[in-house]
Amino acid sequence: MNYRCSVLSILSITLAVSPIVGVPQQKQQSQNQKQTQQRQQQQQRPQTQQRQQQQQRPQTQQRQQQQQRPQTQQRQQQQRPQTQQRQQQQQARPSTQPQLPQQYRPAPLPSGDTVVATVNDEPIRARDLIQATYDWFAATAIEELILERIVEQEARAQGVSVSDADVEARYKQQLQNAEAQVPPGMSLDDFLKRNQFPPSRLFARIRTQMLAEKLVERQVSLDDFVEYSQIVIRIQGNTPEQQEENAPAAEAKAREAYEKIQQGLDFAEAVKEYSEDPFSKDRGGKMNWQNKNFIVQDIREKLDALQPGQVSEPFRAMSGYMIIRKERTGSQASPEEQQELREQAVRIQLGDYVRQLQSKAKITNKIVQPFNPEQAAPPQGAPRPPAARPAPR
Repeated sequence: MNYRCSVLSILSITLAVSPIVGVPQQKQQSQNQKQTQQRQQQQQRPQTQQRQQQQQRPQTQQRQQQQQRPQTQQRQQQQRPQTQQRQQQQQARPSTQPQLPQQYRPAPLPSGDTVVATVNDEPIRARDLIQATYDWFAATAIEELILERIVEQEARAQGVSVSDADVEARYKQQLQNAEAQVPPGMSLDDFLKRNQFPPSRLFARIRTQMLAEKLVERQVSLDDFVEYSQIVIRIQGNTPEQQEENAPAAEAKAREAYEKIQQGLDFAEAVKEYSEDPFSKDRGGKMNWQNKNFIVQDIREKLDALQPGQVSEPFRAMSGYMIIRKERTGSQASPEEQQELREQAVRIQLGDYVRQLQSKAKITNKIVQPFNPEQAAPPQGAPRPPAARPAPR
């Protein structure tokens, strides 16, 4: 209001000092008043529009907020069940950390200021021990924890479990075996700790091993084991040339034994008469249960082609001629024998099985990178290590 009055005063003064030429003063004043009103209206119009915009803006914002609020609430209501569902899934997801009995769980970490030892009254505190332990043994510990988790996850996926009672029974057996190695004057507990096997680690390792054994046992085929008897005719000679020269005589002898067996001679009697193998001759040529994966290929192929009770024709193998009779496969063994065969198969396959689990697992190790001996080139001039024994097929 003050701003308009000052403007009108200035305009009146200007018009009074410089009237328009040729216009009577009264008309001129009337025109001047009209012009003044027009100018006032032109100046007031932007102000009025500005005030209207300022008044309308909060109302528009309020309407927009009111329109957006239900949409926002609706989205939040839609997201809330999804969030709750994810939280429930995370809570329902079983932990890979096994719940061991209380007496076999690691002791809680002491506070950093706890004195764990003194040397001439100078303390060694828990923080020093924890730092050293992490730096010195973390690489070994993390790899063992990774292996435990891999086996735990596979066992859970296949529905395999072991009871704490079974693990504790084997744990006590291990303690009995360890007692024989304890030096005089040292407790068993101190002996295990000095060998980095406190109860928590020993129990956890035994549990992991038993889970892995159960997983492997599911893959065992008893028919990978075979029992057979053999007649061995040696080829005489110390050199390849001598052996080639004497091979026909050995073959003829083996052929004679085979023909007599076909004519009805008992295989055990033929062994006594013809076989030249001192290890099996006194047992009627019978071999102990053999895993076919570790039998010489020539013999394994003959066994695969035979049915229990059948006898092979003479064939050359290694340094002689052989005749074999297939006795039984593992599925035909007695229950006691089958249990022994399963345990033997688990021992054979356990290492390869765990390595296969490791190769399939997605592992990140921020302590050390996995070591691959095959990619490590030996130093120049150093002999290469012997090739690893081929995995059973």
